[in-house]
Amino acid sequence: MIVAERIPESSPLEDERLAEYYSRMAKKYMNFPIKRVLSRIRAQGIEKGVALDIGTGPGIFPLAIAASLPGMEFLGIDLSPAMIQTAQANARERGLDERVHFQIGSAYALPLKDKSVDLVLCMQTMHHLEDPLAFFDEAARVLKQGGKYVMVDLRRDAPKALAIFFNLLWRIVMREERARDGLWNSLKAALTVKECEEMLRRSKLPSWRIYPQAIEMWIESCGNKDDKEGWR
Repeated sequence: MIVAERIPESSPLEDERLAEYYSRMAKKYMNFPIKRVLSRIRAQGIEKGVALDIGTGPGIFPLAIAASLPGMEFLGIDLSPAMIQTAQANARERGLDERVHFQIGSAYALPLKDKSVDLVLCMQTMHHLEDPLAFFDEAARVLKQGGKYVMVDLRRDAPKALAIFFNLLWRIVMREERARDGLWNSLKAALTVKECEEMLRRSKLPSWRIYPQAIEMWIESCGNKDDKEGWR
């Protein structure tokens, strides 16, 4: 356990230069995480349709996944205007701006109609949310019948030695002083697997499973829509 009680990181990033810095680092180091997420999307049989990425940041995940799945159209939302501006520039740079769109938006009020989305992604965003349960219910609202989701976040109950190791790597890689405490602060803000599982049981999300991976937890749709029994 990192800390007993979570300390949410709720303020959106406002500094354009810092947003661009995170974008450069993501482009450099996110290839393997993107491949992991893409493999889980494909495992769920999603190859085309409308996808939503919540807390998209610089848009690295939806852009890379859209490039690999040309039948997908993405909308990425984020509360940070600086991140949305950076994501839009990244989309133009990759020539994907007609198929991958970005706009300012809240996880608690998704800018989409009921049952309109085939796939929901949420990568490293939940620890920013003061009310993850409200987010789960909002994600359930926009998912089509049979829609899929993949959500990944840090977990506060990660083994402390492992968390310290990853934090050391983070601080070596992140040369920007304002970013160097980012991973540890995010770990302190994260849910535990048990806390998240309890919220999922109370949520409207259909047929989920949750499992730990190193200092992360993964939440995915699975099985029959009436089966809400998560497992680790």
